[in-house]
Amino acid sequence: MKNIKLDDYEKDIEENFEKRSPLNTKELKNEAHLLTQAAKNHAKVKQSITIRVNPFDLEAIKLKASKLGVPYQTYLNILFHKEATAL
Repeated sequence: MKNIKLDDYEKDIEENFEKRSPLNTKELKNEAHLLTQAAKNHAKVKQSITIRVNPFDLEAIKLKASKLGVPYQTYLNILFHKEATAL
């Protein structure tokens, strides 16, 4: 077997591997459920807006959305979210 040199962090992991606390499946499932619910609730909250858009731009958006296989309003939502979170 090849002799591998570990750094201090890796040594600590290897030495304490057996001492780690086992994962609690029930807690993990509960946390996953809570995160799923939070995501669903967040996705439900929408606000309607009205904007004026150049018809050629709207057609381009619809074409891009079609190529991605999503409705154009969903694609616009993705674009809005991407730009909003990039701040």
